[in-house]
Amino acid sequence: MVENIQNQPVDWKITETGFFTVKSFVYPTGLSYTEYTSHARVGSWPLVHITLGRSPETGRRKIAKGVIAIGRIAFGVLPIGQLALGLFPIGQLALGLGIALGQGAFSLCSAIGQVAVAPLFAAGQIAVAYAAIGQLCLGDYCIAQAAIGVHIWTMKVKDPAALEFFRNLFPFLKQIVSG
Repeated sequence: MVENIQNQPVDWKITETGFFTVKSFVYPTGLSYTEYTSHARVGSWPLVHITLGRSPETGRRKIAKGVIAIGRIAFGVLPIGQLALGLFPIGQLALGLGIALGQGAFSLCSAIGQVAVAPLFAAGQIAVAYAAIGQLCLGDYCIAQAAIGVHIWTMKVKDPAALEFFRNLFPFLKQIVSG
């Protein structure tokens, strides 16, 4: 665990580059904290914000916030992190508005992951959506090893409406899937 040095002055090393301000600190233990903040901004958000390590000001991980945000916890248009929240998140746990990619992917539109849940489309080992593709699926239209839904295509049940739906949704499937 990194010692919390909150309320003590921090001897930051600040480097300015053409694209970033780099703020870094090395703890006496050799661990470090580095934060990259781009000069380019979209509104009040930096175009790119990256956080690595625990902040010496708080002893905690700082949330990366930006159009492109990278950190243990990231929030933005394209957040990348263990916990990613935003429009197009990528993370172990991805919570999104558009397309979420992650081990656990949850979105208000589409999700792809080991566990993928979204109202429109999901693909994953476990997929839940109106249209779902995976090993275990729940939805109106499913292509899966096992599925619960209105129109399903599995090893045992072959509803032509399911296959036709996905062929129309993904035209390239016509060449991959014969039926």
